[in-house]
Amino acid sequence: MRTEDRVLDVDLPSHDFLNSRDRTEKHILEEDEYALLPPITTSATTDLLELGDSSDANDEQQHPRLNILILYADDWRHDTLGSASNNLVYTPFFDRLAKEGIRFIQNCVTTSICWISRVTYYSGQWYSRHGTFTIGSIPERGEHLYAQYWNETFPGMLKSHGYYTGHVGKWHSSAPCRRGEEFDFVESYYGWHWMERDGKDIHVTKANEEDAIKFLRTRPDKDQPFMLSVNFFAPHSDDEEPEQYFPQNSSMSLYKNITIPMAPSATEEAWKKMPNFFTEKNEGRIRYHWRFNTTEKYQRMMKNYFRLVSEVDASSQAIVEELERQGVLNSTMVIFTTDNGMFLAEHGLAAKFFPHEESIRVPLIIRDPRMRKELVGTENDEFTLSVDLASTILGAAGIKQPARMQGRDISTLYRYTDADNAGAEPWRKEFFYEMPPLKLGENNVPSCQALVRKDFKLMWWPFYQQYQLFDLKNDPYEMNDLLAGVSMKNISALEYSDFEYLDVTVKMLRHMRRLHKSVL
Repeated sequence: MRTEDRVLDVDLPSHDFLNSRDRTEKHILEEDEYALLPPITTSATTDLLELGDSSDANDEQQHPRLNILILYADDWRHDTLGSASNNLVYTPFFDRLAKEGIRFIQNCVTTSICWISRVTYYSGQWYSRHGTFTIGSIPERGEHLYAQYWNETFPGMLKSHGYYTGHVGKWHSSAPCRRGEEFDFVESYYGWHWMERDGKDIHVTKANEEDAIKFLRTRPDKDQPFMLSVNFFAPHSDDEEPEQYFPQNSSMSLYKNITIPMAPSATEEAWKKMPNFFTEKNEGRIRYHWRFNTTEKYQRMMKNYFRLVSEVDASSQAIVEELERQGVLNSTMVIFTTDNGMFLAEHGLAAKFFPHEESIRVPLIIRDPRMRKELVGTENDEFTLSVDLASTILGAAGIKQPARMQGRDISTLYRYTDADNAGAEPWRKEFFYEMPPLKLGENNVPSCQALVRKDFKLMWWPFYQQYQLFDLKNDPYEMNDLLAGVSMKNISALEYSDFEYLDVTVKMLRHMRRLHKSVL
């Protein structure tokens, strides 16, 4: 069997360097203290088992429609969870949510930058289709995506199909976000970490929590299905401030007496292995110097970053407890995910942008009353993507997705058996990643594309005409570029006939071009 024809179903490890410590701090509480969610009941599962995919009004009446709560954080990568075997970070609520739902361990974004990823979230489209290059605009069409296509985003469609819809927190677009227009309920603000409200300072995460609970308590018709997107700003940095991360005072005792280890790839050697166009002018490198270029700074920044993470966990718990108090938790789909991952000094970088695992893999936990009982509390390693969220949310509402959406309904992975899915299109085994050229310039944030598999990853830096290939099975930290010294212009030439990765490179190159065309 040729190399490129083998399907290597590899579960990429979360960072083992985070798994070696036991939790010893006093703030780590017993799990029973966070056993707050009622179990998914058989009756709820039975009643909500089959939601149709038709937008027909009669179909909507025939099938109960789930309420939908999305807990959407910022700059939070896949392994920053206790349930991801990270024994340092304190996320008891999200860990509990994973036990009450399902955690997708190979969930990725299709573009790792805040505003583009958020348009993908709402629209269910790759950047290549929605084209939102700068915040809130489409240069090719000279108008906002939301102005032309808002009625085909999942919030727009839910609102037009009778849902009471709400947005709380970070919007990150110059497109309008208005109460009574795009959403029924809006509390939109950027906020950084601290903001003023009613003459007093309030932390943005606490404001997110209060506004979300206000939405739940003030919705006018308790029988009307609802959708609430809680867009946390944390744990994103405050880039205008030298200290970057500003948690609440009540969290400062967390992580106080531990030392946070650095990843094996957080070294000067790893930085020097990056392509030669990664210079000190690279945005990721600039932010590395802001945050991580000394041991003391790394410890201070990481502890405050983790404190912000734990605060989002606690506020999410408070929001879900309100669902429970109102008796609607078991008729609500709860989703936790984030807009992009984060380099935490790996490869000598901070920020996101690039196709490496730290940047593109993000958490996804779904608690769904329709879930098959035997899958509750399990993990799934299929490639789920940010582009799938809109389709999944519309599916929970019994609404057929519009033709422009490009994702798939993730619930088919936990609602049906293999026999039920017989004849359906197989789930993806690879996907196309893209980062378009930004106004910051190629020397600051190089544009890039990638074909991502579980065994290999092919990266393409178009401005510099350079490819890279990584064997993720044997090189999970992406340190050894297998194409170093190989001329892609002559990849099929006789001189490379004995190149071990010739077949896989050629096939992945062909697949990447095909997938790019498919997402236009």
